[in-house]
Order: sequence, then C-alpha cells, then structure tokens
Amino acid sequence: MKLTTTGLAIITALLMHLHSISPALADHTRDLNDSSSAGFSLQLVAIPDGRPDHGVRRGSDGFLYLQRSTSAANLSSVLPAAYRPSAVTVQVGTGNGKRELTLKVSTTSPLTWLQCKPCSPMAPQTHPLFDPAASPTYHAFTSASPRCPQPPYQHEPGTGLCAFHLAGEASASGYLSTDHFRINSGGVDPFYAFGCAHFTDKFHNGGTAAGVLSVSRAPASIATQATARGLTSFSYCLSGETKTRRGGFLRFGADVPSDPRYRSTRILPPALGAHDSAYYVSLVGVSVGERRLAGIRPEMFGHGGGGCIVDIGAPVTELVESAYRIVEEAMWSGLERRGAERLVEQGRYGLCVRATAAVRGHLPSLSLHFCGEDDATLLISPEQLFLMVDDERAGQVACLALVPGRRTVIGALQQVDTRFVFDLKDNKLSFAPESCVQNTMRVA
Repeated sequence: MKLTTTGLAIITALLMHLHSISPALADHTRDLNDSSSAGFSLQLVAIPDGRPDHGVRRGSDGFLYLQRSTSAANLSSVLPAAYRPSAVTVQVGTGNGKRELTLKVSTTSPLTWLQCKPCSPMAPQTHPLFDPAASPTYHAFTSASPRCPQPPYQHEPGTGLCAFHLAGEASASGYLSTDHFRINSGGVDPFYAFGCAHFTDKFHNGGTAAGVLSVSRAPASIATQATARGLTSFSYCLSGETKTRRGGFLRFGADVPSDPRYRSTRILPPALGAHDSAYYVSLVGVSVGERRLAGIRPEMFGHGGGGCIVDIGAPVTELVESAYRIVEEAMWSGLERRGAERLVEQGRYGLCVRATAAVRGHLPSLSLHFCGEDDATLLISPEQLFLMVDDERAGQVACLALVPGRRTVIGALQQVDTRFVFDLKDNKLSFAPESCVQNTMRVA
C-alpha cells in the first residue's frame, strides 16, 4: 500500500536533510567483517496477544491438554504462548536517537523493518517509536541504489529515496534505510539495512513489537547481512515450555551449537522469484509410524507450486490438501484397527478420536522425508502431533494438530524439541532432536 501524498510531504521534510547511503558508508560496513569468527545470541520471547491460554498445559506425558475444543483453523488462538510468534530485543540508532526495540522474528519477511516516527496509522508498541531524525548515523537509501527498483523496493517520485511496500497479513510502507544495530553485548555496533516504516496496517504485534526482524534468505534480512560478515548460519530450538516464562535463543555464527546427529537437506532456490524469501526444502515422502505412504509422491510438494516451507511464525503444520487427506486416512485406518472411536461431532478438526488408554498408547508418529545425502528425516512424535481436548460430552479426545492447505508449511508445534540450523553459505538446512528446554533462560 502506498503512502499518502500528505504523509509523503511530512516524511520527506523530515528525511531530506538526512544523508543518503554513500560509498564511504558501504566501505565502513565492510570494515566490520573482522568479526567473522564471532557469534551472538538473542533471547526469544513470546509475543503476548491478549488472548488467554484457555488452561492449556503440557502434561507429564508430554501432550498438550486443552480445556475446551476449538476449530482447527483457530489452533493458534488456543496454543500457549510458547507456540505463538517469537520476538527479540535489539538497539537501533546512536546518540539521542538510540532506541531499544522488540522485533517479531520472521523467517519469511523480505526485510527487517520497524515503525518510524512519524507513523500513521501506528500499531501500539512497548517502546517509543524510532526517530530517524534523532539518530546521527541514520541514512536513507537513494533511488539510485542498486537495490531499487527490485521488489519490494521502488523509486519514490519526488523524494529521491528508495521506498519499500510490503503487503500480506500485515502491510508496511516506508524507506529502505541503514543505521547502527546493537545485537551483541560487545564489539562495534554494525550497520544494517532495514525498512523505516511510516505506515503500517494489520500488524498484529500484541501491543509489543515495534516491527519485524527478518532472518529470511532475502538480501536485506539480518541473517543475510550477518552472512556477509562471516556469520553464515543461524539456529533456534523451540522448547514448548508452558509452566514457567522461559525463552530460548536465536543464535548466529559461532554461537550455533554442533551436533553429530544433524541431518541435512538443501535449501532450494526461491519458488516465486527473487522477491520470495522463505526457506524451501524438498519434501519427498511421508511416513505414518513405520509405514511409508505410497500414495504420497514428491510432485505433490512440487517446488514450483509452493514446495515445503520451514516457518517459525506458523503455529501448526499445514500439508498440501492432497497429501493431508492421505495422511489423515492412514492415521485413522491404523487407529480404527486398535478399536478407536472416531468422533464426527469434533469434525472441525480433521481427525479426533476418543482418547482411551488403549488408543493413547498407539497414537502414531509422523516422519517427513527430505531429499538429502543422509537420512534427512524429521520425526514428529505423537506428543507434537496430537492435542488432548477435554470435551464435556465425550470426555478426553485426541485431535490431530495438522491442517490442510494450498502449500506445505512446517509450523512451530511440530518443530518443538528439534534444533534447526540454517546455513546460508552452503544453502543447507540441518536438524537434530534436542531437549530444547535445556537451552532456555527465564525471561526477565
């Protein structure tokens, strides 16, 4: 969505006295590459959304228990905070313009962006707006920058600046900029390119986040810019801890832990062109329990049609509908042989059965098989695959926490207790099982 003419006039008056990015600034950015062997970590915190957890708890058996039923389409509204979008806190700017800001982490956004003064309309946030006019190290990219006019950037008539326009679930418009980012407790503050947004719409930030921290594969993401400085990989491990307010870490470079159990698959080229910034991998098969499903073929997840995305911001896994129907039928067939009773009235979920002791002991796992040199298989345990719902009439019910859709997205619920490592130098995604709660700290 474009900025209004009036809004442009106000913003241009504030920005034109700021220097555009210059060759000297670009050289200074490259000088920071002497930290190539370094690493840094940012603590992940859940973004509050004002919605109660509905008594969701993780039982001693590892399953999530819900006190009431809800539709599969609204699973994100009942999942506890641990499975809602994560955020980190960084410092942006220098001098009187320095601001501590909480940013929502995204593995799909094409750039890091934050709400900047003036911003209208503005989503309420915890910290004051970043004021580009108050930071002496702030610079706006000119329309002559090589990044313009490649999407999502374009020349902004009358300003001489490089504008960005993002649309989707959230919309944001503003100017491609650069400033100091303090993302480490020590060392020199590096310059990072980001979007200074003067317009936002439908930005669901829980009244907390000031913008988005992109760790996508796009040129303007923090992950890609860190790669240029020698920090070529980043990692996270979601714990799903519900009893205490604990947060894991988004780790970069040398802070990414090694593990001999890592299995790897190649990160594919963008499916929808250069402006597509999500992490795609080649999903070639699915198993329910020990049985590989013959009806599921690699072309169902064809990369040109959307492929398979690993997304920290999606609450649950979405399977392309043709594959989902085969998975659901295979699971029901196995449970039916065990004497399970399917509850049709719970049909807002794809599959729900009465959770008797016999059924609970035979809930299947799900394996996602990726193209790779080794056994690149992501095993999803029954505890991460089924939700236990307390129903007033049916008693305890086990419901499959997958949803059908247009494409395949591996969501947060099914990423729990697995460490994911994104290697942007070798275009490789690695993963291994881990007790992620061991790698958390209490959130202040």
